Amino acid sequence: MKNTLAMQLYSLKGYEGGWDAAFDAVKRLGIESIEPWCGAVPNDPDAATSVASMRASLDRAGLKLVCGHMTVAEFDARYDEWKRFLLDYGSTDWVIPFAKGDTLDDWLALLPKFREMEATLKRDGLSIAYHNHHMELVKLGDKYVMEHLLDNMPELKAQFHIGQFLPSRGISLPDWIRKYEGRVCSIHVNDSTEEGPARVGAGSCKAEESIKTALDTGVTTFIVEVNLTKATFDDVARDVEFTRTLIG
Repeated sequence: MKNTLAMQLYSLKGYEGGWDAAFDAVKRLGIESIEPWCGAVPNDPDAATSVASMRASLDRAGLKLVCGHMTVAEFDARYDEWKRFLLDYGSTDWVIPFAKGDTLDDWLALLPKFREMEATLKRDGLSIAYHNHHMELVKLGDKYVMEHLLDNMPELKAQFHIGQFLPSRGISLPDWIRKYEGRVCSIHVNDSTEEGPARVGAGSCKAEESIKTALDTGVTTFIVEVNLTKATFDDVARDVEFTRTLIG
């Protein structure tokens, strides 16, 4: 299967000129797919970032979708609208972008809701996945939170965010990619050091090794999450080309 390189919509929120201008910049980077983010699309149907206007912008740009960062709250409030949006533009993964628990019991208490979501999504041709931030890379008991979620729900896929796997957290992302082989729906491509964001491959999060391991284990979707503005275009282009060279 051909590998897909996409851009995360969150990375475009600061681009000058709105979504049409941002999508034009994405096309100039040679990227044909976007990962949508529900936070960019308010409920107001007349707002510039409504689902209807996002559809229109995608149509004008000729862009497709991969995955989709959709919260549990949006599942409850607007499932049918998001389902149609994802499927109409080629996405088959509903990725929960975050949740919150203070204790291990709090995190495990999320799983019944995730299972309810999975049953509905499966019926409609979609899969459920979970995206890690820093809070899922905290160790509670004998495992990290992300491991607890994945190990207790085999149907839950993973979307790993490279730039959160700092050495100080004591986790090797390539090891986790191998551990959950067959369950990684996509990789968020970025990088960082203990001091902050870095160019992809120049940080300390094993970005290149992680991408290569993902490829070796069958992952085909890689989503650039590096903030894009007119001023950062050349730097982001460098990250895109670095990633494209690796994934082919």
